Order: sequence, then structure tokens, then C-alpha cells
Amino acid sequence: MLTTRASTINDSAALTWSLGSAVASSATLAGTMVNVLASTGRTLDGAGAALSTASIADVAAAVTLDGTATPVDLYLNLAFATGTDIDADGTLAVTGTATLLWENWGDNN
Repeated sequence: MLTTRASTINDSAALTWSLGSAVASSATLAGTMVNVLASTGRTLDGAGAALSTASIADVAAAVTLDGTATPVDLYLNLAFATGTDIDADGTLAVTGTATLLWENWGDNN
């Protein structure tokens, strides 16, 4: 069920999103928080419970993630630029599809 966004997240709030091997830990997405899909800025649109339009992004520079000893996690990271765009109890529902192409380089041990 959709809720009124303005009660927890401001209409037209600015945010950035990315895919990375580390969970977001600050309002600025960088480093391993963006090493799979580059940080992409967007502004939420619509008022109240209206859905925002789709957003697309480009891949980050090619990176080798070695999951041989420990599996590599993938996180959808979201960050709001300012603390005034979201209340401490704000939630954001995200839907969509991420298609990942990967290559297994084998185990050379």
C-alpha cells in the first residue's frame, strides 16, 4: 500500500542511487558503494503517493570482485543529499529490474 510521501520523504526530494559491493554508510555514495553501478542522481517526482518515473544508470568502470574465499554481496544504495529531505522514520519502496552480466574466471589455485 502506498503512503503519502510527504509524511516521511519530501516530494521532489533529491537522492542518489547506485549498486555496490558495500552497503551505503554516508550521504555521499563513493568507493565500494558504487563499484558496480555508478552513482546516479535523480529527483523524486509526483506528490503524495504518486510513483516516480523510472531511472537508469551506467555501469561503473570494470572491476574484478573476488568471491573465492567470501561471497561478494551486491547492495542497492540510496542516499538523500540533505537530512531535511527525509524524516528519521522515512521509507522508500523501490521496484525494478537489475540485469547483471558476469564472468567466472575460475579458480587458479
